[in-house]
Amino acid sequence: MPKLKMLRTLLRTFSMMFMIILVTPSGVLSASSDTTLEKAVSAKNIEEIEIAVAKLAMNGTAIDMEAVINEALLSDQPEVEQAALRGLKRLSPGVGLSWLCTQAKEHSRKQVRDLLMTYLATRKDGESFKAVLQGLYDPEDSVVLSAISALLKKDHNGCIPHLIRALRFQEDKDKDLSLVAEKLRETMRELTGADLFAASEWDSLWKGNRKKLEKQEKLDPSKIVMKGSGVKVTPLKFFGHELVSQKIVFILDTSISMKAKDPKVELEGVGEKNNPGKGTGVNRKRDQDDKNADDLPDSRMRLRRVQKELKRMVRELPKSFQFCLISFDADVEQMSQQLLKANPNQKRRAMKFIDGFDPEGFTSTDLALDAAFAINGVRTIVLLSDGMPYRAANPIDGSALLDNIDALNRFEHIPIHTIGFRATSGSASTFLEELSRRSGGKYTEIP
Repeated sequence: MPKLKMLRTLLRTFSMMFMIILVTPSGVLSASSDTTLEKAVSAKNIEEIEIAVAKLAMNGTAIDMEAVINEALLSDQPEVEQAALRGLKRLSPGVGLSWLCTQAKEHSRKQVRDLLMTYLATRKDGESFKAVLQGLYDPEDSVVLSAISALLKKDHNGCIPHLIRALRFQEDKDKDLSLVAEKLRETMRELTGADLFAASEWDSLWKGNRKKLEKQEKLDPSKIVMKGSGVKVTPLKFFGHELVSQKIVFILDTSISMKAKDPKVELEGVGEKNNPGKGTGVNRKRDQDDKNADDLPDSRMRLRRVQKELKRMVRELPKSFQFCLISFDADVEQMSQQLLKANPNQKRRAMKFIDGFDPEGFTSTDLALDAAFAINGVRTIVLLSDGMPYRAANPIDGSALLDNIDALNRFEHIPIHTIGFRATSGSASTFLEELSRRSGGKYTEIP
């Protein structure tokens, strides 16, 4: 009997300890909320997902936050992820928030770190702010870009010295011309009104104008006098578009329509377009009005013009750049399956690849973009085309293609710069403009 009584006592003690582990300060069972979230995600019930995450947030334990990550943030479903982030607004400072801040730096999956950057940037507490600043040094450029974007949305000049240190970090790695470095400069331009290049210049600006900048005031660019040691490098250009990235994939349309010849035009103004329907106007004067395309020289053929400009650009690629060329008509051809260093041997290889362009077939833009995204390490994509995606067999839905690229690019943040021809503007340019707009790129037209 004494042994039986002791056993009962041990069982009661174990049960109480188990309940203490499960019961949170708010009196809600974490395991129950966890199950509720799992069921809501399985049913794709967005409202219930937000409610379940809000309950876990109010509990606020590390176990609760781990459930949010495993069930929602790793669901690979944008609607589920956003519902979870909305539910996390109920999270108060404490153990759960500290755990999330740690995961924003250490989680093995970059999409989790990316999503947490977005969430933590919406909070006003210092712990979250520090976690976002740590994101500026993430090993994945895509997460760094997310952290930069999050800091810009906060629109607080207190992050300027941290952005300067992050830029110096890029410079120390010989990445002065990387996309990350340029995004850091862009963010500081937005916050200060100044346009500088080197970290040393930005540091001088901050130290000389700190009081004004801390008041969230922008500086008058005409009154900024800098004595910094940085030298601004003129960005490489392709058909007038500045290339601010050291890891670029170029996608070139070689379909049959690229055989067309366009008359020369005199331009009184050319501009890039950041949004559909916008951009600097162009007044055109034809050298020979209504000249028959057959009478035009081969140099006016679209593909020949692309080959000439592409060769010039390849010659000028700095040795710090990595690049790859992709051509497409009905099918896709790649110079390489990976990024290549811009050394003399690879430049020779690129020239031979460019010489092989021959206009024929349909416009499989979808296959070309898939190939570009499959290249490891790409940070910028440049797409040049004169037409809408088109294929007779297995037709391409332009709207569905845009949505697919959105999905591929969700946690990559790769800007897609698009280049079209003014002679074919219309539905083709609308597609290209929308593709660049959605990805944070720019659209440029060739006269």
